[in-house]
Amino acid sequence: MIHLSTIKKTILALLLPVMATAQVQQTVTTNTGYADQTFYSMANATVSTVSNTDWDLAFQISGFEAAILINSKNNVKLYNANKNVSEWLSMTVADTAGMTNNELLNNEAHMFNGAFNTTADTSNQFDLGWGIYDLGTHIIMGDSIYFIKLSNNTYKKLCIESLSNSTYNFRYADLDGSNEVLRSFNKLNYPGKNFGYYSIQNDQYLDREPLKQDWDLSFAQYVDHFINYKVTGVLTNDSVQAVKAYPVDAATATDAGLTYSFDNNIIGYDWKSFNGTTYVVADSTVYFVIDRHAHKWKIVFTGFGGSANGNFYFDQYDLGPLSVNDVKTVDVVSLYPNPATDNTSLVLTTTKNQQAEINIYDISGKSVYKSNYQLAGMQRIDIPTAGFAAGIYVVNIQTAGEQTQLKLVKN
Repeated sequence: MIHLSTIKKTILALLLPVMATAQVQQTVTTNTGYADQTFYSMANATVSTVSNTDWDLAFQISGFEAAILINSKNNVKLYNANKNVSEWLSMTVADTAGMTNNELLNNEAHMFNGAFNTTADTSNQFDLGWGIYDLGTHIIMGDSIYFIKLSNNTYKKLCIESLSNSTYNFRYADLDGSNEVLRSFNKLNYPGKNFGYYSIQNDQYLDREPLKQDWDLSFAQYVDHFINYKVTGVLTNDSVQAVKAYPVDAATATDAGLTYSFDNNIIGYDWKSFNGTTYVVADSTVYFVIDRHAHKWKIVFTGFGGSANGNFYFDQYDLGPLSVNDVKTVDVVSLYPNPATDNTSLVLTTTKNQQAEINIYDISGKSVYKSNYQLAGMQRIDIPTAGFAAGIYVVNIQTAGEQTQLKLVKN
């Protein structure tokens, strides 16, 4: 299934070199033992610092991917039981044999690709890993059973039964089937958030992150899925762009000629290394960030305190708002109905009169619709979809200097 977060996005306009206009020395902490997670705004510094050891599962609130994450910081581990939900009642402890050979990890490069989503059948565009999306009912029905190891070293069997009417329904029990718990997680209780959280150990729902529009970076400990090892670093928020410049003179480096990425782990953790005694920060390394409000920043790390205090030290430079040529000029107001049957309407606004090409691609990348439009102010574009096969499509809006991509579902 195509996930919007994994669609390749590029910056087509050249970002002009800009000299730093302001420098601020910053300290962000995750506290002793990296126990906390700090959400950070490039414009407003630390937004909040919250415990990162009080939750087990995170359920995606915004977007379409229905991602479900595990708390790898808190040593939560997830394993594929290779069982269908219909086998829930017939499972025995013997079914856990060899389960640690089937470990599943969050993908920190794409925040909406959680451990539960990694079992998806890539040949089935409606497979989200833990369940299958039904075009007729618009319900994701769970089809998989998992084993989960909690931070207190207890094991449970678990399945996500469905996502229906904005509510995740799930159940878990001891490995022998005893102490079964059924719970529902309503996305509507967490408006404006990326995720809502749940603790299996405490049977508790947690609202622990700021509004997604209020932060740009997350400082925390997590497991890097490429090496399956716990690291401490910096991840970007959805829609925040970043790029690494190396080797450069940190004092004079600009982003000229560099390509920004929406991947969430561009900054990551490898700007530092441990020499056996202390942490050493890599020299000649600079990161540039474009925040959620089209403002550009430069970051140069200057130190790392390690587990003794969990502190990140860096210099932050305000490079100002993006130039006129780089600021987004097209904003999508709505794409409705979505899912579509015979037609859908794209409503958008533009800050300048310009030509736009709209392409719609199916899962294989084949163009099924293409047309040119003259954009001016707010307008509605009706797109016939009756001839589309049922499935998921990408709507690409291309102007001379930018592109915007949306997901469209056809019944």
